[in-house]
Amino acid sequence: MTEESATVRDACATQLEKTARSLGLGVDGTEFVATFRAMTDHWGAARTGDLPLSDVSPDGSPVEYAVDLNGDRPALQFAMEPLTVGVPARDPGAARALMSLLAERHGAGTARWSAVADRLLIDDALGPHVSMYGAEVRPGAPIRFKVWFYLDVTGPDGVFDLLYTALDRVGARHLWPLVQSHVHRPGYDVPFLLSLDLADDPEARVKVYFRHFAADAEEVAAVLKTYPGFEPGEVRAVCRTMTDGRRHFTDQPPVTCLSLFDVQTPERPPATLYIPLWTYAEHDGQVRRRVHRVLAAHPRALRRYDNVLAGLAHRALDEGTGIHNYFSWQPGRSRPRVKVYLSPEMHDVNPPPLGAGRRDHLAGRPTAGGRTE
Repeated sequence: MTEESATVRDACATQLEKTARSLGLGVDGTEFVATFRAMTDHWGAARTGDLPLSDVSPDGSPVEYAVDLNGDRPALQFAMEPLTVGVPARDPGAARALMSLLAERHGAGTARWSAVADRLLIDDALGPHVSMYGAEVRPGAPIRFKVWFYLDVTGPDGVFDLLYTALDRVGARHLWPLVQSHVHRPGYDVPFLLSLDLADDPEARVKVYFRHFAADAEEVAAVLKTYPGFEPGEVRAVCRTMTDGRRHFTDQPPVTCLSLFDVQTPERPPATLYIPLWTYAEHDGQVRRRVHRVLAAHPRALRRYDNVLAGLAHRALDEGTGIHNYFSWQPGRSRPRVKVYLSPEMHDVNPPPLGAGRRDHLAGRPTAGGRTE
């Protein structure tokens, strides 16, 4: 748990500054931290217990940090949830206000956001959360912004219909068959997030994230085997290494992501695998050892990971889980693209499955129905 006397905004900005420094981001990192402070200005003097529990990190912290470990240039990302003191986390007003700030102050693109916001940022949302926003910085490049929309805002049975409508509105209805083909086990392979790059340019991506409930490593490999670079044996090996040999994801489902507007060929978009880390280890020290095993052949990535972790960890790693959120893996021509997602851990260690921010809303697997044709 972070220092209780600090505001949430100040505590997370300090961690982000340390991380940017450890990555050698220099003036770009300074601008990035300033951007974080601007995006979280509405938190004001709120402390940990003042804000509603968030879904961004499993312990309920409203921030998550992500570091690209294998890239030629270091990349740092943060995600945050627009929250208001005294208001439930599903606050569409805060989400709309933040988008206005990003557009006016930072020139973020609004076209796709505007196309879907009236359906995804609804005032009577049934789900516990409606959106997250994020920013990413690389040396010498402008900061890029993105938004994640939750697809259960009309209830778990409406996720496919809502996703179809959103893709239609952003000009991606022709890619619907790719979503269909990604669902191998109806009712278990469930889309739950839609993300949009907040840029009006050809490089702006549209992504769909799926949870794979009650999956095992074989089933995850089967979902990914038709995507570029994914070999079933490698997928199984990464899954089992990061879960210490477990075959089944019994507590927390793995996640896969399709980048629909980042298509190398029209038939098959890039995909990414995300392995949850807080429910399949006794403590973060075990997680660190597993990361080292996966990255053993990539010493630069290991150094980057260890430097970042040392700067963020504010307790002994063997005291519990909660610093590591996810480990993402995507094959590459010469080396995989690997990112680690870390929590500021502003609440308790050992977060529950599905996260503290969803604990009272989602008990077990949702029954996702609706459009599948």
